Amino acid sequence: MSLQVRDGYTRQHCDRVGQLAHALARHCGVSPTECDQIALAACMHDIGKIGTPDAILRSPNQHTADEQAIMREHPVHGERIFLATGRHDAIAVAQVIRAHHEAFDGSGYPDGLAGEHIPLGARIVTVADAFDAMFSDRPYRPAMEQSQVLRILDDAAGGLVDPYVLQCFMTMLRRWPVA
Repeated sequence: MSLQVRDGYTRQHCDRVGQLAHALARHCGVSPTECDQIALAACMHDIGKIGTPDAILRSPNQHTADEQAIMREHPVHGERIFLATGRHDAIAVAQVIRAHHEAFDGSGYPDGLAGEHIPLGARIVTVADAFDAMFSDRPYRPAMEQSQVLRILDDAAGGLVDPYVLQCFMTMLRRWPVA
């Protein structure tokens, strides 16, 4: 709710990413409990942006290096916010929130994790997040065609995204296309 008031686009994006991540987690063979935790983390993955200044969060321009550094703090803020809920699954969900911008090749943030050191849930959220971000209208560009998005993701396999998770995602889309 707080995120909806702050930034309607981000809230809608998070809801879509949650649905995609849940379906993808199921397709990757994750247990039902973990699927629910991954979906929740996906829905909350950008909650840390609540502390990002509006001038940066809503900027239609490319971020400066300083603005980018501020934006890169949101996974850590999100982890803290979710841990404060005290939920029984807070640690598992917060871990995925923190790691959703880690890259399979280790070039991500905030911790520079690589490969299997990144929680599977975060690797799933990364694919769902990237897909939705490119497949949706943004303040600075229109939505891309699905075929273009899939080519970009395929090019990112082994870099930004886990090749196994991406392959599961591609198979899932062939069975249940996203409109």
